[in-house]
Amino acid sequence: MKTEMYERIEILQVNRVISEKVADYAKRIVDRILLEMPEAEQEKLEMFITHLAMAGKRAEEGTEENPIDEAILQGVKEEEAYEQAIVLRDQFLSMTDIKFPETEKDFLSVHLCNLLS
Repeated sequence: MKTEMYERIEILQVNRVISEKVADYAKRIVDRILLEMPEAEQEKLEMFITHLAMAGKRAEEGTEENPIDEAILQGVKEEEAYEQAIVLRDQFLSMTDIKFPETEKDFLSVHLCNLLS
């Protein structure tokens, strides 16, 4: 699965969708996830890594997604995996100097909850 994730990231980088810095960061996160969650579902990991890479791009450019619907976010906060998702998200964000806005952090939390469930 690592090979497929790396290929996905490299396609984004080669096509200049994301920078080398974001690509390197996304690969480090793939490594960390696969180390801690070797049973992670590939489809869910693909969604998370793609969003992470695009969020990194937006953060570098100073843009961001529209805020997530508050009702959806509240539902995610009630999920059993939410606290673990927040811990992981914060650990992952500490692995880069890219500054992610709150909106992007919320989306990353949602994707991590999905990955953990």
